[in-house]
Amino acid sequence: MRRLALLWVLTCWLPGLLAAGEPARAERKISLDEVVRLALERNLTLAAEKINPERADTVIVEQVAIFDPVTNADLSASKTKQQQTSPFAATLDKHVEGNAGVTKLFPLGTQAQMKLGANRDRTDLSTVSSGYTSYALVNPAYQEVWSLAITQPLLRGFGVRVNTASIAAARNQRRIAQAQLRDVALKTVSQAKKAYWDLIFAIRYRVLVQVALERAQNLLRDVQARVEAKVLGERDPSVAQARASVAAQQEQIVVVDSAIRQAEDALKGITDLATDPTVWGLALVPTTEPPVEAPSYEAEKAVETALARRPDYQAAELNIDNQDIVVYVRKNELLPQLNLVAGGGNTGLGSNWASSDRRFRSLDWYNWSIGLNFEYPLGNRAARARYRRAGLERQQAAINLQALALQIQVDVRNAVRQVSTNAERLAAAGVTVAAEQERLRAEEIRFREAHVGTSQDVLDAQVALADAESRRLRALIDLNESVVDVQQLQGTLLENSNVVFEEE
Repeated sequence: MRRLALLWVLTCWLPGLLAAGEPARAERKISLDEVVRLALERNLTLAAEKINPERADTVIVEQVAIFDPVTNADLSASKTKQQQTSPFAATLDKHVEGNAGVTKLFPLGTQAQMKLGANRDRTDLSTVSSGYTSYALVNPAYQEVWSLAITQPLLRGFGVRVNTASIAAARNQRRIAQAQLRDVALKTVSQAKKAYWDLIFAIRYRVLVQVALERAQNLLRDVQARVEAKVLGERDPSVAQARASVAAQQEQIVVVDSAIRQAEDALKGITDLATDPTVWGLALVPTTEPPVEAPSYEAEKAVETALARRPDYQAAELNIDNQDIVVYVRKNELLPQLNLVAGGGNTGLGSNWASSDRRFRSLDWYNWSIGLNFEYPLGNRAARARYRRAGLERQQAAINLQALALQIQVDVRNAVRQVSTNAERLAAAGVTVAAEQERLRAEEIRFREAHVGTSQDVLDAQVALADAESRRLRALIDLNESVVDVQQLQGTLLENSNVVFEEE
């Protein structure tokens, strides 16, 4: 008797104790659209991924910069005193020189170097008898020099495609980074939406458990009334069964409350709502109703859309483009090195700067040259090895692309099938709930009014109804999450979420 009395006290007072121990939390209403917006704006994983396209831009600039002209300049002065053999004892040479030039590489592979310079020379000779005397025809000598040197590859290194290969690869890498960013955005939105639906499930499941608790409490009151009316004895199994059912539902509420907190924290983490520490204590209240009807998908069209829109598939295709570039460059490296080398210039020499400049401008004193340079390593094994490795890597990339396409087909077909399955589950669960509600109503009538049923029959009906309601709720959430899966696998989730993803 004492045990039954204690159980009765706990059953009656435990809900109140639980409610009193946890004060009501402040609420924050949040819609699905807001969750998606916050996830895209504030999610830390996505924020880190957004840096990659900018990093890729710097690589493009770096590769384009190889065609920027390079200027150079130098200025020097020297003085040399050197002993000589008879009849001169020593020489004294003073030299001042300044040069400025520019070097540039062109996309065809042409390298050009232009140089403009001027120098002043004075040489004095010393004899044993007379000391230092000037002996040069022009002394001091002032000279201006202009020259142009051109090197043009004719075989290896020739062509725009070869010399701009690194730029093309860098631009492809930029597109790959953008595709990867879009892929992360798809995953982020998918996680955010699923976390939102999971929170709705936890909250609504809590309502179902609360309703089940109220049913169990009503049954317990009916059983207790029969005990008080001496229809049932204190030790009748119905009493313990009813009280055990109430206690089980109360325990389930504690578990569900914890699940709600976990679902809220997951959503706060994805959307970075928890930047403000006070947000951790807020109760999130979803305001968007989960649709009960799903879009209709055709597997073939869904696969076709996925192959056209999936960012990871686009990135794999761009990777093959980069491999083609590498193969082309490595093939060019198999050729011999044959360069056309040409140069020319003119000089002006005088006893002062005026005379030197006048002769420099007259173009009477010039030079030019033209020739060929040839180089080829015997066997050329290094270049052949690089070319073969590039071909194997390209072949590997093509196989990986085929494998990804196959995996996309399997995943998309399974996801489309799962949407249909969940829709059928939801419809069947609705029928089951209606049937179980009728069953519970009938058992309650038999127990309370006809007095032919047992409390165990009512408990069984309550459990069956609670299970059916839970399965219907789970089917509803699974249906919406499976729609998210299809849209993510197709690469259309952002558009379906009214998100404009700008690609530069």
